[in-house]
Amino acid sequence: MPANLHRFINRKFLKTIDLGLMRELLERHRSALGGFDPADLAGEEGPARDRLRALFEAAVADLPEGLVADLHRIEELGGAEGLELLLQQARRAGVTLVAAEEEGAAPARHDPKHVALRAYLHHPEVFDAASDMRALKAPAALAEFAGPERHVGVDLTERRREAFLDRFREILRAELRGEYCRLGAYQDGDDIDLVVSHGAPVSTLPVVEDDDERVISLRAVRYAVLRWSEGAGLLRLGGVPRARQAEIAELFAATVLGRPGFFSGPDARELYTLEPIERAGFDFAFAHAFDPGIDEVRIVAASADLVSDDGSGRLMPERTLRSIDASGAALAGLRETPVRFGRGWRLGEITVRVRFRDPGARPAQVTLRLKPPGTAAFRRTRFEARIMTLLERNGLVLDRDDTRVLDAAE
Repeated sequence: MPANLHRFINRKFLKTIDLGLMRELLERHRSALGGFDPADLAGEEGPARDRLRALFEAAVADLPEGLVADLHRIEELGGAEGLELLLQQARRAGVTLVAAEEEGAAPARHDPKHVALRAYLHHPEVFDAASDMRALKAPAALAEFAGPERHVGVDLTERRREAFLDRFREILRAELRGEYCRLGAYQDGDDIDLVVSHGAPVSTLPVVEDDDERVISLRAVRYAVLRWSEGAGLLRLGGVPRARQAEIAELFAATVLGRPGFFSGPDARELYTLEPIERAGFDFAFAHAFDPGIDEVRIVAASADLVSDDGSGRLMPERTLRSIDASGAALAGLRETPVRFGRGWRLGEITVRVRFRDPGARPAQVTLRLKPPGTAAFRRTRFEARIMTLLERNGLVLDRDDTRVLDAAE
C-alpha cells in the first residue's frame, strides 16, 4: 500500500473507525478479499478490530485493486480541508453527514477521516462534489485559450455531456488510462467549471510479504479541470498534459460550445505580456492603490533572455540571466548585468508575491509566476479575481481588440 495510505489507515484509525462503515466498504469487494469475511466485523468489537488490523497490516499485497482505489479517494478528503469541503457541499445539498453532538463532546466519528468514509458510502453525490471542488482549487498553472468572441453561452445538455465524455474516454483508452470517466459541472457566476475524474496510468508497487517481494498494480484517480469564462471567451485547463491541451480545448469547443475551431486562431494563446515592465525599466513597480486590500506587491524573481533571429523569423534565446531577491528587488538586480531591454534582451518571466491585508489574522500571500504569452501560474484561491485585476490594471494582460474580434467573427 502506498505510503499515504499507510498514514491514513493507521493504528489509531483502525482502533476508532465505525466497524459498520468498514464492513460496508469491504462488502463492495467481498469476492476479491480471499478468506476475509466482512461479516466478521459484526461480532464482538475487540476480536473484530483485531481481524481488521490483520487485514491491513499483514496482507497488504492481497488487497483488491478496487479497495485500494476506494481508500485513495477517501484519503484525499480525509483531512481538515477535505472536511470543510464535505460540510460545504452537504449544506448545499441539504444533507446531514453526521449528527451534531452535545457541546463539549468530541466523538471519533467527527474525525475528518471518518466523515469522509461515511460520505463516500452514504452520500456519494456530496463526496463527488467535494472532490471536484478540491480539484478546482488544486491547479496552480492553468493553460489558457482565448476564443475570437466574448459572451458565448453554454447550454450543457445531456447530449453534449455524453459527446464530450465519449471522446474523452477515447483519449483515455489511447493513453492506457482505463475507461473510468465522470463529469461534474458547476456554475460559478457567469463561469462554468467542469471537473473530469478519470483513471491515471497504472503504476506498480513492490511490497514485502512473508520475506518475499511481490509487485502489485494500482490505478489512481486523477482530475482534469476546465473553466469556461463566458464573458471573457476564455477557457482554462488544469490537470491536462501539455501535449493534449490543444486537443481537449478543441473537444470542449466542438462538443460543449458547439463551435468547432473556436480556439484555433493564431492568437488563442497570446494572453499576457511583460512589455510594460520592459518599457519602464528596472525601476518598475506594480500599481496597486486601486485595491486597498493589497498591502504589498514584490517582484522576487525575474529572468531576462538575450534573443536573436534563428533565420526563419522566430526569436530564440541565446542566453538567460536570472535574478532572485526575496525583498522584492529582483528586477532591479538585473541593472548591474549586461541586460538592456530593447537591445536584444527581453524579459522572459517574473515571479511576484502579493500580500493581502486580512484583519484579525496573518496577512495572506499569493505567489504568481507570469510567463508570456500564455502562463499565469498561481494557486487559485479567493484572491483569483483580484490577482487578475492587478495584472490588467498594470497592462500585463493583452487587450483583445474589439475590431479584431469582429473581423474574426465575420
